[in-house]
Amino acid sequence: MKSKRLLYIDVLNCLAIFGVLVQHTAQIAYQGDPNLRVTIIGNILQSIFIPAVGIFLMNSGAMLLDYRNRQSTETFFKKRVSRVLIPFLLWSIFYYWYGHNYYAFPGVFHHNIFTLHNFIQSFIDNKINSLFWFFYVIIQLYIATPVLSVLTKKHHNLIAYIVYINLIIVGVFPYLFGLKHFDLTSGNLSVPILVSSWLGYFAMGYLIKVNYFSNKIENIFIAFGVVTFIANIINDILKMQNVLFNNISTMFYTFALYFIVKRVCEYISDHQRFDFLHQWFSVLSSASLGIYILHPMFLQLLDWLAFHATPKYWNHYYQVLQNPIHIYLWPFVLYAVLTILVIMVKKIKFIKYILP
Repeated sequence: MKSKRLLYIDVLNCLAIFGVLVQHTAQIAYQGDPNLRVTIIGNILQSIFIPAVGIFLMNSGAMLLDYRNRQSTETFFKKRVSRVLIPFLLWSIFYYWYGHNYYAFPGVFHHNIFTLHNFIQSFIDNKINSLFWFFYVIIQLYIATPVLSVLTKKHHNLIAYIVYINLIIVGVFPYLFGLKHFDLTSGNLSVPILVSSWLGYFAMGYLIKVNYFSNKIENIFIAFGVVTFIANIINDILKMQNVLFNNISTMFYTFALYFIVKRVCEYISDHQRFDFLHQWFSVLSSASLGIYILHPMFLQLLDWLAFHATPKYWNHYYQVLQNPIHIYLWPFVLYAVLTILVIMVKKIKFIKYILP
């Protein structure tokens, strides 16, 4: 008997959270000498796993944009409050306390001041745990969902319009203008309403779920994704010195990866001998958000146990960022340990309101 859950959604959730861990253990990409081999490798790892957050948002769009088929808007918001908003607020309070007493990198801000006013201002500015920027984005998308969900009835072309506008403004314009050394990041052209808050990823996830695109169009997306992925890797190897390989959007690569995983998982779902994978990935996927929340302090714990290093003493910690154990081993250790931990503690009834 086949599971009602979509295998590809669970698999992508697992891949995405592992990608987040790799990105955060390969921070030497942003801190190191661009001419050093370790920095180049860090940049390559970033390019490989950059789709992580985009995948999370695409999965959210896939599962939530047509919520009206299953529940009322009131129920939709009640679930979002209990599953996302409340944990976000509680963990922001925790990390504000943690950042006052301890250090962690990346994400956690160290606060010498510990007051209610400073907490509120830090929360507004996302200066408690900067990795929580994801929550600010997803909550904005949730707020917009009741409006966008109306389009899922008979207006899929309008949802596709949002995606195509995103691809042009976010994917094409920065590259073309970059060739002539124009900077779009400070101008209004780069932030029209239809490309704010990662809306294109959210919409694309839904369109892929309902098989909006023909096989031919999907193949075109995949081809563009492969080309842009290779171009970004070349850009990393060339240390970003060739303008032809700069400013290449990762949207096509993210979409391509999503299509490929969905196709593989649908093939697997058609064969009964792989039914056990549904249960496995369902359980693993359920730990993803908990891993996202907990991993900054557990990464710091690993660095302290292995290297007696803390970001408080940056010169020492900078050496840790270059250590192969930190870069290559920690993502696997974090994923294994935190998956087990999150699955176990979520069996405690009230924990679901704290650790979604």
